[in-house]
Amino acid sequence: MNMIHHVKANEGEHFFMAGDVVTIKVPSSQSAESMLVVDASVPAGGGPPVIHRNPASKVFYFLEGIFQITTVDSDSQVRTVRTATGDMVCIPAMTWHNIKNVGETTGRYFGIHSPPQMEPFIREIGQLIDDPLNPPPVTEHPSPEQQQLLMTLIEQYMEVLPADHSVGK
Repeated sequence: MNMIHHVKANEGEHFFMAGDVVTIKVPSSQSAESMLVVDASVPAGGGPPVIHRNPASKVFYFLEGIFQITTVDSDSQVRTVRTATGDMVCIPAMTWHNIKNVGETTGRYFGIHSPPQMEPFIREIGQLIDDPLNPPPVTEHPSPEQQQLLMTLIEQYMEVLPADHSVGK
């Protein structure tokens, strides 16, 4: 690959993921398999359901809204960072973390993942949609069976902090 990859403002592959709209702006195939760049639109209260970690380093650049990043260190101490528009957060590989929109409106960020291991996760979990500005409505809460299936898929791509893990010792 020796060509630049130009993606216009509303272009990319758009995926609906439990209320969030994640647009793949730069897929791994356009970055010599070295990174994944996404544009995520997250409704108030949205974000991943669990604290997790994986082998990708991540950089988040916050475009709109208020987000909270929660991390858990090796001593089980919880640390939170609250972001505002224009802030950037870097999360090293294998760091326990979670990101939530804690604002009252939809927030948006760019995320860069290297290596791009989250791309197949997005493609498997997400529902491909045509218009990121008009996503489908969020359906009722998933059934326990649907939640278990989702957690099984999540655990194929990342390590989830066990629910019984004691934090804040």
